[in-house]
Amino acid sequence: MEFWKYALLCSLFVGLIAPGLAKPADSKDQSPDDDAYVNDDGDEYNNAYDDEENTSVDKSLNTEYNSVALEPVLELQETEVEVKPGEQARVVCRAKNLSKSTVLMWYFGDNLVSMGTNLLSSNDRIHLDPNNVAILIIDKVQQSDEGYYTCKILPQELTMKTKLTVSRSPTVRILDNGRDVSGGSMTYREGDKITLQCRPSGNPEPTVTWSSQGVRLERVNGVHVDQGKLVIERAEHHHARVYQCLADNSIGKPAHESVTINIHYTPKVTAHHHEVNTGEGYDAELSCNFKSDPAGRSTWLRDLAPLPEGGKYRVTQEAHGHHNKTTLLVRKVQKSDLGMYQCQVENRLGRGASNVSLIYEPEPAHFDGYELQTAHLVLLNWTVRSVQPLSEVLLYYQKSSDKQWTSVKPVGQNEHKDHSGVWLIQHRVQLSPGTWHARVKSRNTEGWSKYSESQIINVPMNSTETSGSWTLNTGFPSNLATILVASLLFCVRWT
Repeated sequence: MEFWKYALLCSLFVGLIAPGLAKPADSKDQSPDDDAYVNDDGDEYNNAYDDEENTSVDKSLNTEYNSVALEPVLELQETEVEVKPGEQARVVCRAKNLSKSTVLMWYFGDNLVSMGTNLLSSNDRIHLDPNNVAILIIDKVQQSDEGYYTCKILPQELTMKTKLTVSRSPTVRILDNGRDVSGGSMTYREGDKITLQCRPSGNPEPTVTWSSQGVRLERVNGVHVDQGKLVIERAEHHHARVYQCLADNSIGKPAHESVTINIHYTPKVTAHHHEVNTGEGYDAELSCNFKSDPAGRSTWLRDLAPLPEGGKYRVTQEAHGHHNKTTLLVRKVQKSDLGMYQCQVENRLGRGASNVSLIYEPEPAHFDGYELQTAHLVLLNWTVRSVQPLSEVLLYYQKSSDKQWTSVKPVGQNEHKDHSGVWLIQHRVQLSPGTWHARVKSRNTEGWSKYSESQIINVPMNSTETSGSWTLNTGFPSNLATILVASLLFCVRWT
């Protein structure tokens, strides 16, 4: 019998706590209908523009409702109305207690529009509400209708003003120190501070966005936007581009203007290859790329002396806008031709230069990427230029946390079938998950190359490996599962 008593006690316990675990139904407070506002006098006020009956003018406007001689009263002294072009505007004189003894007059600015029921305006788009002279109606609103409309009540000399504002689609101008440069071109020097203002107009006030080549200027290095102003603190050659300002206020189409910025700077020169491999009796080409505005003239030097044109050397220059290339051809290379050469470019603002070495050893390897394979195997690809056959290529790699480099020979080493002197190198290594660094050097019959630039290799965890703790998923909320388990333990304890 004791067992059944405790079983009954457990059932009652679970039955008592189970209802408290149920999620309460959503409930919302009910509020009375607040579509209309009722004042202390019992009058209802709705939007004055909903229909002809729902205006701000009291029924006492008709004399039959104003049997008692009450003085006219204005509810407002001044108000504003905003409409879009082409819409109808209703300007309401918020007056009470009008009678036959009062006269309501409408003015637009200083011009009298109506007196009582008599319309005096020659504008056929303006008329009075046929049932209420306290409502002035303007059809197909135009920009010229914008301004102040005044209703005047005589003989009490009461006046109420309504400012009518007509929404306007945006326009925009770009200013440089107050000068309109919209659609134009401006030239600055490297290092100058540039400030361009995007000045919009429209109603409502448009928002302004700056961009360049489809990219918001917040993402362009060295450029920031401050309250519609484009600011470049220190102009550099990469700031030379077209900038566009867009103004939008959701009325009509957005407006936009652009300005082209040109930056004059000293030439920027980079070598195509800082080391160029060649062989005895070969012709060798040394190339530099450069940018220059204004245009620059290139010269090749050796031992700080310009190389003579013709015979041993030939210099060519290709121009593509501000992106140019200059090439030095060294004919029938001899060992005495090896060494350092310099390509120099000069314009009226200054000069830039870069060095190129002519060598017999292999050029530093160029990294062509890597491929992640199964079991943490990584296949690395390199390109080495050498007209002489390669005798050895070594891959050096280390984990970011290690100090020692490990070397390994390639699994593949083949000369490119279409380009003599170009070798395709492959290394396959097994790397544990983490960040690794890899570099290569190669050797031909003339000696070892320099190390290639160190490359970063990221080896992720296998997708099948997971971390974290095991979790029981019962399909119940965690607090419910906890309570049920506690209930069962209670029952077992006492049975």
